[in-house]
Amino acid sequence: MTGSAEPPDETAAVGGAGAAAPVRRTRRAGLASADFAGEAADGRRRAARTAARTAARTAARTAAGLARACHPGPAAAVTTLVAALVAVAGWGPAGTALTVLAVLTGQLSVGWCNDAVDAARDAAAGRTAKPIVAGLVSARTVRVAAFAALAACVPLSLACGVVAGATHLSAVAAAWVYNLWLKGTAASWAPYAAGFGAVPVFVSAGTPGHALPAWWAVLAAALLGCAAHLANVLPDIEADVATGVRGWPQRLGSARVRILLPLPLLAASALLVVAPPGPAGPARWLALAGVAACAAAGLLLGRRVPVAPFAAAIGAAGIDVLLLAATPGVVTAG
Repeated sequence: MTGSAEPPDETAAVGGAGAAAPVRRTRRAGLASADFAGEAADGRRRAARTAARTAARTAARTAAGLARACHPGPAAAVTTLVAALVAVAGWGPAGTALTVLAVLTGQLSVGWCNDAVDAARDAAAGRTAKPIVAGLVSARTVRVAAFAALAACVPLSLACGVVAGATHLSAVAAAWVYNLWLKGTAASWAPYAAGFGAVPVFVSAGTPGHALPAWWAVLAAALLGCAAHLANVLPDIEADVATGVRGWPQRLGSARVRILLPLPLLAASALLVVAPPGPAGPARWLALAGVAACAAAGLLLGRRVPVAPFAAAIGAAGIDVLLLAATPGVVTAG
């Protein structure tokens, strides 16, 4: 009977059968879209964290490579010895601090320049201890660091005084000339002699009155520079010769360099003992004996411990700094 028919389904009347289904699908699609956006955001955060960790590791590796490529041992030794000299000469805390910054930046520039220039030879010789060859840092990065340190060295040096600054910059320039040109020639000793010989001039230029240094101090420093050259090159002579480097030590050969090395060390120290006016007291002779002991140790241990000759040269230089400190009139002529 028509009177007993159920009321019409309003939902069906409005949208037909199943009209409510699109509403449910829309809700599910919205949830899926939100989930996808959340996962994408999580992925971006994970990628950012991974990139940050990679960048941190790369930066740490580059910093370690630069630290090794600057020749940290010689850089620290030269900076410390020169700082000790200017402190003894009376430059004061500010002048000594400026000296440390100037000399350190100069030494960094020289060390980085050396490794950048030698990168191809080091690779050919299989020197995997070198940071560029080991892949810790690129030659380009080391080269940029060398020029940056050199740029910083100029104003820092001139802040020590015009004469002192020019003297220090001439020593740094001599070291760069060695790296870029004279390293493979018979005159490879000359930049070392000039650079070390400039140290007493630099120290004296910063003292009151800007007195000239004693001649024997300059000559002794130059002799120490020659000794430092021999000691620094000695462990690498065979590899240098194999890659075509024919400097003064390479032409002499390892055996002759070991025998020759003590001579400039002893000659420099003897000058600082006997050349100053007045009799040489027991302390000076004791210092000379200490230098002789360093030289002998470097000679005897050189074959078994490659760094022994260089360590002996640094020890002798340290004793000579003590001689300068204990002997008035050595750093300055007056």
